[in-house]
Amino acid sequence: MQTGRLTLVLAALTLLGCARALTLVISTDLSYFFGNKPPNNVLCYTTAIRKPTILPVTVTRTDPNGKAINFVTINAEKYSPIGFTVDMTSGQLGTSSIGYKINGPIALPYAIIINMYCTP
Repeated sequence: MQTGRLTLVLAALTLLGCARALTLVISTDLSYFFGNKPPNNVLCYTTAIRKPTILPVTVTRTDPNGKAINFVTINAEKYSPIGFTVDMTSGQLGTSSIGYKINGPIALPYAIIINMYCTP
């Protein structure tokens, strides 16, 4: 009886330790767009989350010149049947600071490219 209980406890601890790798995000979406890009806005920040990064990952940006971030794109570099989701975590469009959390089920099978556009 004690052996069965010990096995159950070990199995539960193993699952808790792997919780980050077992994030249950189900999505086929590979592209997200936030805001509207005025014609005069310029690319002010770009970064990539490289494969095989384990999700979730948070990307935050504060423009050092105080320029407003008006448009954000978050895209997979290639097609995959495994998508991701995006949550805004801080700031807002139209201000100089913003943050997003990218969620997914496993290690990324592709890179995710983040572009932010600011007022000139």
